[in-house]
Amino acid sequence: MRVTTTTSIACPPEKVFDMLADLRNDPQWNSRVSSAELRSPEPIGLGSRFAIVNGGTPYDVTITTYDRPSRLVFEASGKPDLTIACTFTPRGDETELESDFDFRPRGALKVLFPLLAPVIRRDVPKQYASFKALCER
Repeated sequence: MRVTTTTSIACPPEKVFDMLADLRNDPQWNSRVSSAELRSPEPIGLGSRFAIVNGGTPYDVTITTYDRPSRLVFEASGKPDLTIACTFTPRGDETELESDFDFRPRGALKVLFPLLAPVIRRDVPKQYASFKALCER
């Protein structure tokens, strides 16, 4: 299942990129993320690994594309597996953030996931509104 969301943020692309790339910021804006820790050495970049808990589910997340400040891709292993591809486009004094979520459920979750899809499609834009507010502070 795919979900795409676009958010305009009144900040330069570098700031938006850096805030999103460091998953340790997620608990500040994503109400579903209860913990996020860096599992690889700093600085954050290509190959950085994180352990997060989202909605009570643990995920191992790796940055697989790090093209600052224009493109960022995360691969997450958990239930379900997930790819999040983000594009950062300058638009005057704002950054247009487009995020494409590709959820890949397995096993029993594959059967149940269509029931969760409407909730996820509503939740993602709400979370990104919180991200926007954090960036614009």
